[in-house]
Amino acid sequence: MSQNKVPKTQRALVFQGGGALGAYDAGVFQALYEKIGQKVGFDKLFDIVAGTSSGAMNGAILVSHVIENQTWKGSQDKLHAFWKYVSTDVDLRYWYPYTPNKNDWISQWNIQKQIFPNLAAGESARRYYSAKQFLCSGVPRVYSPQFSTPCLPFNGLPKVDDRFLDNFSFPINNTWCIYTNQPLKESLARFTKFPIATSFNQKQPRLLLVSVDVQEGAVVTFDSYPKDDSGTRRESWYGNYGSSKKGDYEYMISYPDGVRLDYAMASGSVPINYDYATIADVNKLDNQVGNSSSGKATRYFWDGGILSNTPLRELIQWHKDYWFRAIGKEADNAPVPNLDVYIVDVWPTREENIPHDHDGALDRKEDLLLNDKTDYDQKVSEIVSDYITLFQRTREIALNYIKGQNEKKAFQTDLDKFLTKENTKSKHRTGQPRQYKDLINGRFDINVIRIERTKNVEYDIWNKMLDYSTQTIQQLIQDGYDDAIEQLK
Repeated sequence: MSQNKVPKTQRALVFQGGGALGAYDAGVFQALYEKIGQKVGFDKLFDIVAGTSSGAMNGAILVSHVIENQTWKGSQDKLHAFWKYVSTDVDLRYWYPYTPNKNDWISQWNIQKQIFPNLAAGESARRYYSAKQFLCSGVPRVYSPQFSTPCLPFNGLPKVDDRFLDNFSFPINNTWCIYTNQPLKESLARFTKFPIATSFNQKQPRLLLVSVDVQEGAVVTFDSYPKDDSGTRRESWYGNYGSSKKGDYEYMISYPDGVRLDYAMASGSVPINYDYATIADVNKLDNQVGNSSSGKATRYFWDGGILSNTPLRELIQWHKDYWFRAIGKEADNAPVPNLDVYIVDVWPTREENIPHDHDGALDRKEDLLLNDKTDYDQKVSEIVSDYITLFQRTREIALNYIKGQNEKKAFQTDLDKFLTKENTKSKHRTGQPRQYKDLINGRFDINVIRIERTKNVEYDIWNKMLDYSTQTIQQLIQDGYDDAIEQLK
């Protein structure tokens, strides 16, 4: 690819994981769709969509829509339709105040709150018991208890875990309630055409999905873009950083046809709630013979949110790898497009009041564990960019002060020798030695715009990611739209 075809700047969208909170993404995307679409048109709304868990599924739906329709037009409607499809009306008759009509249920709860001021607000109670009911009975198009036995209000039995002989008194025991996400897999397949394979040459957006290899404890990124000019080599490399003699990766997943449905499900395989997601055709690499495959292995995966719920770091690294290594062939001064990144943060960072109840404390812990922690990644990227600019300007100034051509040539020769012959203390992600020239090549600027969920967070409950009730999903979509409109000002 010629350098004049490399865009100066690309737009990227980053979706966090959050179960039902993924509906908030749909509202934010609606606002971005309107704002950016009116300015640049709908042919190239976003160049990259990166996501974890529910964010990965949202990203897959959007990119799949663009592939099928060759435009972003209508993509916001497709996302809305998905969340409407997976939401469901909740039956609260089994929980106090025992009435199936949700409006009457909230009204009667608020009457009790007038008597007992410490009670939660009626809307919080509705969300709390909605999530509790879904935890018991499942959500028809999202998840269901794996060990199904009709009983009310719990529509399933936990998996008996007899390791510590304390499985006789449910629920204060060592039992394991496992759910199947097969309904979610079928729902996602209904709105998304897998496998997803895209390329820059076809003017298609790039999809990045993040999961975690449970045994390796490593982030695994799946990429819809090819790693070669032929457009057929799509691979994910991970594991064993720096511990082998050659310093290469230990595992490689090859998917020439594109990102598969199983990879999206692996990104959203919530620990404990779901069983491990498995990928059977993972290549076990033999570092002694130059990274050739030494056989296939079955690997186990969990939700990407465990290690990277806001996959900005993966976006930055894979963006540079594609343009600098795959396209630029690691040439000196190979151009890498700058990035304008929109991050949708569904987990509130700040909270004014300290919670003193059990559910409130659990909810706050969950927010802090899963919220956006990429400020440091952004700052490091900006500092690195500043240091590269400092080096380049210093070199230019030095050359301007050197008058003789022989002296300039000698200076440049010594500088090139230093850049290409000496190794840094740091190493590549593969563990291989890094030269000083590697620090200055592939430079690009990054500009981050964050949209954080702020509306109606006072009604949050601990298990909010499980509340797929129609009322909550609709409210999350509206909150996302309102927050985005307000914060984009």
